[in-house]
Parts: sequence; structure tokens; C-alpha cells
Amino acid sequence: MRPYILAENNWKTIKDSSFDVAILPWGACEAHNYHLPYATDVIEADHIAAESARLAWEQGAKVMVLPTIPFGVNTGQHDILLDINLNPSTQAAILSDIITVLNRQGIYKFLIFNSHG
Repeated sequence: MRPYILAENNWKTIKDSSFDVAILPWGACEAHNYHLPYATDVIEADHIAAESARLAWEQGAKVMVLPTIPFGVNTGQHDILLDINLNPSTQAAILSDIITVLNRQGIYKFLIFNSHG
């Protein structure tokens, strides 16, 4: 388990911890022509956020990477099968809810890592 990746930890490893910053990777589910998978943006977001958090953690930062949001704004690709769109208003609601939870738990620094567009 990497202690800075929420999805890899359990309640026992987290319950007595404190974090100064939360990182939210944000990807997309869309076709990337014929040569890359639909989750390319998610894979990229996961990897870069985790590696950035590792480097920060090793320098003493109390950082936590949240699970990646796998859907982005894809309003211009309605004709592509299973290209999933979240409207900006939906994304704003998701962000508001996440920030409310983090603030309630004493985490006031928040970074979005956008891997789409």
C-alpha cells in the first residue's frame, strides 16, 4: 500500500492520519482513435498524480490522492459510442460535494489534476 493513495488504504491505516492537501485526478472516458484505450486520460491521471504524490510524500508533505473521476466534458463527441459526458454543471456539483467533505475533515488545500483536454 502506498500511504498517499486513498484507494489502496483501509480505515485502519487512515483513521489516525492527517493530511494537508488532497489531489483529485480527473480523466475522461472517450475514444482515442484506434490505438489507445478509452481510459487513456484516467490511466495518465492516475500515474502522474501518484508519482507526484510519491515525490511530495518523500519530502515530508502530507498529501492524499483521491480516486480518479473517470468522466469529463465530451459534448462534442456525441456520435462516438460510449463516449461518456459529464456536463460542467455536474462537475461543479461533484467538486462542491468533495470540497465540503474535505473542509469538514480539516483539509483545506485541494488540487485538481486534469488529464483531459
